[in-house]
Amino acid sequence: MEDLELKAPARGLGKQCKAILRTVPDWFGREDALLCYAREIDELDTYTAWCENKLVGFFSVNYHNEHTAELHVLAVSADYHRKGVGRALYLAIESDLKAGAVKFVQVKTLGESAGDTNYEKTRQFYMALGFYPLEEITDFWGEGTPCLFMVKSI
Repeated sequence: MEDLELKAPARGLGKQCKAILRTVPDWFGREDALLCYAREIDELDTYTAWCENKLVGFFSVNYHNEHTAELHVLAVSADYHRKGVGRALYLAIESDLKAGAVKFVQVKTLGESAGDTNYEKTRQFYMALGFYPLEEITDFWGEGTPCLFMVKSI
């Protein structure tokens, strides 16, 4: 995308990012979870993507220790799916992480056993970026919501 502008990580963006989460209810349709994510985003380094001064996507990063970071919550506005926004955001994050001491990136997503076609697309996105499935845990998020841990060495 030619007119895409990526901005350095900032905090306190929960309200703005909540609007993006609302554009993708197939992934963020539970109001309680959406509000929790918005609160968490306020406390995390959040990379943003802008098109014509409009926020179109974000990735929030949680640093677990000096060697490991997690893509904690991320979304791209439904109108901008499949246009390279997510990939551009991830590559900017990975570049920053490589410049530091971070060696591994992880992400948690809905596991394959849930049978959700939207999350199949999500898992394919992560795999295209070089992530590998590590383990699916069926009781991490509660019954009926299997959590797949995916990792990448950078």
